[in-house]
Amino acid sequence: MNIYALATGVVTAVIIIFHFRRRKLEPAHLPYPILLASFPLYYFAFALYASDYDALYKEVGIGIPFIALAYFATRSNRIISSYLVAIGCITHAAYDVFHNLFFINPGTPVWWLEFCGSIDLLLGCYLIYFAIKSPNRACKRDVKQHAPLT
Repeated sequence: MNIYALATGVVTAVIIIFHFRRRKLEPAHLPYPILLASFPLYYFAFALYASDYDALYKEVGIGIPFIALAYFATRSNRIISSYLVAIGCITHAAYDVFHNLFFINPGTPVWWLEFCGSIDLLLGCYLIYFAIKSPNRACKRDVKQHAPLT
């Protein structure tokens, strides 16, 4: 296991989350689904770089469900979207961990699986936290807005 790639992935995930929070992109439907849809594209690029079209076909077959899930997340409300993208990120993290058991994509850097897997896992866990936390915030706001006047 490449601890440097793992640590770099953790730092990258924290920077992504911090950047999205700072720019107030979390309430929007697009940033995290777009990020999820981009994950398979890296594997496509690695297969093309190695000119391994067999790996490309396999990566496309595995990547299309992640892109479809990201599409459905953009069509859902904020909470459902967060859960869908979280499921996609965590599933993609598992795919990263077990990638070489399915097949070898010779263009994939040796450090990529730890790097991408740690980003996927942290983003997925954060999105579950965000989805659980968001309804509570909405309920508190509604209570304040509809409090009886005394």
